[in-house]
Amino acid sequence: MNNKKTFIFDFLITQNCNYRCPYCSQSKKFHKGIFEQASGETINSVLNFIDKNLSEFNFEITVSGGEPLIHPEFFNFLAELKKRNVAVSVVSNFSFQIEQYKKIKDILGENFKELLVSLHLSQVKNKDEFLSKAAAFNCFKQNTNFVVASVLTDENVDELKKVAEFLKENEIKFELQHLRINNKFVEYGDIAREFISKFPISKIKEKSGTYSKICLAGSNFMIIYQNGECYRCYSSRFNKIHSLGNINSKNFKLYDRPIPCLNKNCTCPKPILFNMIDYSSSAPLKALILSLYNAFFIPFYIVKNFNSLKEKFIQGRNFKNNNS
Repeated sequence: MNNKKTFIFDFLITQNCNYRCPYCSQSKKFHKGIFEQASGETINSVLNFIDKNLSEFNFEITVSGGEPLIHPEFFNFLAELKKRNVAVSVVSNFSFQIEQYKKIKDILGENFKELLVSLHLSQVKNKDEFLSKAAAFNCFKQNTNFVVASVLTDENVDELKKVAEFLKENEIKFELQHLRINNKFVEYGDIAREFISKFPISKIKEKSGTYSKICLAGSNFMIIYQNGECYRCYSSRFNKIHSLGNINSKNFKLYDRPIPCLNKNCTCPKPILFNMIDYSSSAPLKALILSLYNAFFIPFYIVKNFNSLKEKFIQGRNFKNNNS
């Protein structure tokens, strides 16, 4: 009987992408000064981390980017994960030939837990070709959960309604992703709001009042960026307390127990989806002490990440101006 706990992590294997979506939260222009894709050292460190903890955890990993299939070691990395019996999900823009996605299935077999493909209408040259490819993979997927997702805007509602109809007819799961600007979910007009209410992704909204609530992120979940930097969750990229160090370094360390959230609102999907936030339990005094400690480092983090924060602000302003 397997009594091991499950450890979940996201690995952004590259920041490189062949798309330039105007709303992208992972665009490489937001990460100036860091490596664009994971080095061999970082990939080996991820595998070593799994090897050292296989006796304690069952692992589930989501490989994303950027566009992960761009990384030259992508398929070799999947093969290594298969050897370790790791459950793998892949997030892709589905811009490659269908043979590449079938290859993922061939490598991982039953370990291929999910393929989430993003339909970016502003970047896809031929929408019908995209949908035909989705229908073809859906017939090939076997036990892999296959999902097509698309970011909803007030401008693309009518087109996405047609997409939703095609996918429903072909028994393909469809999720709408709620647009975020500057880490906040946008307010939609009536038509878009009514449309998104019909889809599962609409349940993943920011959870308010998470400050001081005990959360498993950092002890049962983490994010690994392509340069090896590890963080507790997506909501706290520039938060000193939520940094777990670099997986390539001796300073990398998971929390040995759940600790309180230091964010007023949670916008990180994994803690929400996997019920990692304990709303019945809080540690306000510890959260206050950690917040004061974190505040000491705020000027340092602002200076260190000034270009990234500036680009995010410009992106949000430009997107709002272009869609107003």
